[in-house]
Amino acid sequence: MKDIYLGRQPIYDSAFRVEGYELLHHPTDAENTALLDSEMTSSQVLFDTLTEVKLERLVGQSKAFLSAARELIVQGHLSQIIAPSSQLVFQITPDIVVDETLLDTLRALRQQGYRFLLNDYQDNEAHQALVDTAEYARVNMATTSAPRAHRIITELRKRGVAPIAGGIEDQEVLEACQTLGFTYFQGRHFSEPRLLKFKDISANQLTVLRLISALNQPDVDMKTVETLIAQDVSLSYKLLRYINSAYFNLAHRVESIQRAVVLLGLRNIRSWATLRSMSAMDNARDDLQTIALTRAKMCESLTEPLGLKRRDAGFTVGLLSVLDLVARASMADVLATLPLEEEINAALLRHEGALGRILACTLAYERCDWTTLKELGLDAEKVNEVYLEALAEAYRIHYELLRD
Repeated sequence: MKDIYLGRQPIYDSAFRVEGYELLHHPTDAENTALLDSEMTSSQVLFDTLTEVKLERLVGQSKAFLSAARELIVQGHLSQIIAPSSQLVFQITPDIVVDETLLDTLRALRQQGYRFLLNDYQDNEAHQALVDTAEYARVNMATTSAPRAHRIITELRKRGVAPIAGGIEDQEVLEACQTLGFTYFQGRHFSEPRLLKFKDISANQLTVLRLISALNQPDVDMKTVETLIAQDVSLSYKLLRYINSAYFNLAHRVESIQRAVVLLGLRNIRSWATLRSMSAMDNARDDLQTIALTRAKMCESLTEPLGLKRRDAGFTVGLLSVLDLVARASMADVLATLPLEEEINAALLRHEGALGRILACTLAYERCDWTTLKELGLDAEKVNEVYLEALAEAYRIHYELLRD
């Protein structure tokens, strides 16, 4: 995995719950570009990553979609490298050579429990021959007209294949894909704040945003956090339920918010309360807490290579960078309601300063924007390492701090 950017792009169902993540990679220099041009090498890099990093650290309990070269399939290497799993879906490239050898092998692998996706599906003879071996088919909506997509969806559904709308770049395309009846949705639009139309930030959202702001002030103390949580009955209940869970296995039951805050510590309780507050907002996305945690841990870790001493500030910038997605409003509108530090505001709103550069790097990695990553000038190997560690830590915190 050295000198490889490894990224993920989420695939959502119709309720905007994460179905899985397409795993993507990119070389970081010209030498590796030539090396990774081959389909076989690309597949091998992803399989090596799974072996080294482990699936749970990359996608949690969601599915992982990764490319599988023809040679790996027809020569029997796929079944030798990776066992079938309900979490793994192997992508068949659009230009794969389709013959009886490939079809027979795919049918045999399907019977063994392997799952396949047809990438960039076209309603041509080759792809139609592959349909019965696949569970998913992705249609690139950047290059496919609505009438043609409708015909493809109808045929795929008849044959029991779930259609994925890929290449969704804006709200208009997303709404068209919803109308067409796609089962799943994917694209860079999901990094933007306006998933649903809105008129203004609601009173409930304002209350939650102000609680988040207060919790993340640099000089906040234990007593203030305790008071803020005590004012919210739902947060208080969930905190006491959490601290008294089997995870801690405490000898004596904790009955007070004050004691719970002391036991957890300021950093953990502040993160927990912030994420719980975000989840209290009316939002269709189920992955925003994990995104927030991943960004927070990545921004915190990237303060070190840039020589910044404010690790907590990095964590805060990453954690709060999802506020536009949570509120479904522009970041400028959200920040106008919050009394945050100017340095934090500048980083969140304009990616200015060292914290802004760190956030820009984190967002570029999340979006698989390899060009921007190079322009930011951070060490590629270090960034990749930090990203994988942040993912693992985000899932760990999510399971341990946010369980009901």
